[in-house]
Amino acid sequence: MNSVQVMGNLARDPVVRATKTGRSVASFTVAVNRNYVTPQGEQRELTDWINVVAWGSLAEAVGNQLRKGMRVFVEGRYSTRSYDAQDGTRKYVTEVVANFVAIPLGTNSSSSYAPQQPQGNSFGGNGFGGNNNFGGNGGNNGSFGGNGFNNNAPSGQNSQPGGNFGQFGPKGKDEDIPF
Repeated sequence: MNSVQVMGNLARDPVVRATKTGRSVASFTVAVNRNYVTPQGEQRELTDWINVVAWGSLAEAVGNQLRKGMRVFVEGRYSTRSYDAQDGTRKYVTEVVANFVAIPLGTNSSSSYAPQQPQGNSFGGNGFGGNNNFGGNGGNNGSFGGNGFNNNAPSGQNSQPGGNFGQFGPKGKDEDIPF
C-alpha cells in the first residue's frame, strides 16, 4: 500500500501551471516539524520539507485557496519520477501526489504570511465518498457534506453541535454493520 499523510505549514505559495494538454498542476512544499533527543539528552527540532503536487481541479483549488504559512493536511501517494537534464544526466524527483488536501479544523494560522481564511475547508480528488468535504469534486466551505454543523440547542445551553451526516445513508443499528 502506498499511502502518505502529511500535516504541516506551506513553505511557499502554491505554483499552478498547465501541461501541454491543458491539465492544471499545482506544486507546493509542506514544512513538517519533528522533535528528537540527541545522545546527550538535548531536545532538538528538525524540519522536513516535503514536495507535493496536485492535478486537475484539486490543483486549481489549491492555487486559489492556499497561501504561504497556512497549516494543511495532505493525503496522497509517494512517487519518484526521473527526467534527463540538459547536461545529459538523469535527475530523480521524489514527491507526494495529493489525492486530498484540507485546512484542519480549529487551527489558527499564526504566521503573518497567511491570510485569515475560514477554517475547515477541504478539497479532494478521487475518493472519500462523492461530493462532500472528504473528497470528490471539492468542499463546501467547512461543511461536512451539505449543511455543516447544526446546533439546535436553545441559546445559553451547553450542547454539542448536531451534525448533518445524511451523505452516509440512513441511520441503522450498530448490530446491522457486517464485519
